[in-house]
Amino acid sequence: MAKKQKRLRTWVKVVLVAIPVIAGIVCLIVFGFKLNDIHYTSDLNQFTKEEVQAYLDANDFNNSFTLWFRDLIGKEEEIDLFEDYDVSFESITKLKIDAHEKQFKGDIKNDKQYYCFDEDGKLLKIANEKVKDKPIVKGLTIKNANLYQKIKVTEPKQFSAVLQVAKGVSDYDFNVKKIIVNKDLEVTIVVKNVSVMLGTTTNLKKKLSDLNDMSKNLKKLTGTLDMRFVNNEGKYILKKTKKQ
Repeated sequence: MAKKQKRLRTWVKVVLVAIPVIAGIVCLIVFGFKLNDIHYTSDLNQFTKEEVQAYLDANDFNNSFTLWFRDLIGKEEEIDLFEDYDVSFESITKLKIDAHEKQFKGDIKNDKQYYCFDEDGKLLKIANEKVKDKPIVKGLTIKNANLYQKIKVTEPKQFSAVLQVAKGVSDYDFNVKKIIVNKDLEVTIVVKNVSVMLGTTTNLKKKLSDLNDMSKNLKKLTGTLDMRFVNNEGKYILKKTKKQ
């Protein structure tokens, strides 16, 4: 009986010592590892350090230990700006973030600014200049746009058609300058000096694959390529612009 009481007293002492130690560790993690600064590097350089910091602040990613530990165990916090990323400590309040950024699929000009969106239509950046080598979208009217949320437009089906085309063309090397959508959900893209009428997104993969096969020759031409239909010979119709 005396031995049991002695063991009980020992365990009580252990618990009494452990509780403040555990509480101290928790407090250190919660309050001592407050994320105050980052050192940011990336592959595409689409976002500045300040923009990444603003995203982290806006989404309450304010604990350096949590970000680091979740990355360590392969359970990273989802960050809309990145495909993936690595985190390491520079101090308990400063992290180094090395990221593979999500590629912009295009941008929409709105009030003299360019709204850059990803493949899901989320607004990832508002820029003062057009993003290089990314198509500008025409034919959409923005109803509401908040950073890190999907852009709301007056005709959502138009945006869905644009996103399908934007994702599709990103698989190929030909550079698309513009994506234009009309009220009938027909899409036209501008490649170099040729307007390519894709029509609706029906059979889009085949149309884009065929366009890719023709892209080298298109670079030398000016005009309109109608890919909505094929002629009796199974070919698309190119109407060249007459030289003035």
